[in-house]
Amino acid sequence: MPQAYAPCLNYTNLLRGEELVYPDYRIRLPLSVNQQHSDILTKFIKARFRVQGKWAYYLNQHGRNFVFANTSYQMNPPPHWANQCCMCEGKPAGHSQFTVPQAELPGDAGEVQDEVMFAASPDSSFFQHWRDRTALMLTQADHLLNPNTQFIASPAADETVTEHWQLINNITEDRLIPPQVLYARKFIYSCDTPLLHPYLVQRMSENMLAAAGIDAAGTPWDQRKAVLLIGRNKDAGVQNGHERRWNNYDQCKVKIEALLQRRGQGEKLVEWDLSSFSSLQDIMRFWNTQVRAAVGVHGSGLMNVHWASPGTILYEIWPVTPDKSATRGLNVFWEQAALKGASYYWFHAESQGEWNVDVDCDLLVEALNKGLRPDNPPMLEPFYQGTMWSTRR
Repeated sequence: MPQAYAPCLNYTNLLRGEELVYPDYRIRLPLSVNQQHSDILTKFIKARFRVQGKWAYYLNQHGRNFVFANTSYQMNPPPHWANQCCMCEGKPAGHSQFTVPQAELPGDAGEVQDEVMFAASPDSSFFQHWRDRTALMLTQADHLLNPNTQFIASPAADETVTEHWQLINNITEDRLIPPQVLYARKFIYSCDTPLLHPYLVQRMSENMLAAAGIDAAGTPWDQRKAVLLIGRNKDAGVQNGHERRWNNYDQCKVKIEALLQRRGQGEKLVEWDLSSFSSLQDIMRFWNTQVRAAVGVHGSGLMNVHWASPGTILYEIWPVTPDKSATRGLNVFWEQAALKGASYYWFHAESQGEWNVDVDCDLLVEALNKGLRPDNPPMLEPFYQGTMWSTRR
């Protein structure tokens, strides 16, 4: 085993070191209404590992769990975006600051925690970044936690984040410690967790759905009839509501409703409004049992694909400048949809100031009619690298 692997590190206060080797996989490039859409948007893909042909490959990913004895947290890593931060792609936080044991812990036992895990990834006060970072760390380290473990965690911005903590591992607010200097007899550190892996995303989703009393296997296609429209214009839960607004939302809504009526499959258009749900569990149940497809401009509402049944179709509208040189879209919802077993279509729309969009409603209707089917090609596939890229090509 390489000396750099966690179990081989010779720190005097390292109680446990785990090197987790995650299998490679690949995800299909986004589906689209036509080749022109794909050609325009493909150049905006941030290739995290390797893109070849119609596939993006995610390779050679490792995770590490550390358990240190008698150490302290001195605000490193910081609980926000920084040059080095927890689960920050390309600029990960180190762990050497925990490897020098405290010669003496504070005399007042009240100042020393028995067991603490660092879980304050950047922006984890908000549900999207709690779920795409903190939740994955908690999933990777789940076997190391016990009912008394406390967590260094950014204060929840709203009740939804508090509900996330409760559902993932029955973690109550009294076990959450705001980021501050503290000492711990046992300190769990899992910032080396892959940002994107199907095992972590699916296990997080399955565990939280089960905790909410929802069948993680999902609901059959023919029982899910809702085509969800996420407009941001009317969503009571939108952050940054001044941007990425759908200027001609009402015109597109009418045309989508007409399409669903013509299709004659009992599909119904539902407009997304966070204020109509009383809890996170209600949101999860709606996405899992009713949603056949969701259409929306790039934004955190699309993250609810984590609760969707397999085969759900996510349509993301990417705001693109008139000269096609820049976008407000990102890889994230394509990747998250694929990891969860959903289908993903991308669709670009011309954007002016504040990334607000004017959507070609007729072309969007065409895209919906093309993709609203239970047999879209699978987005996620296992992949064995072998010697495929062992020579220069």
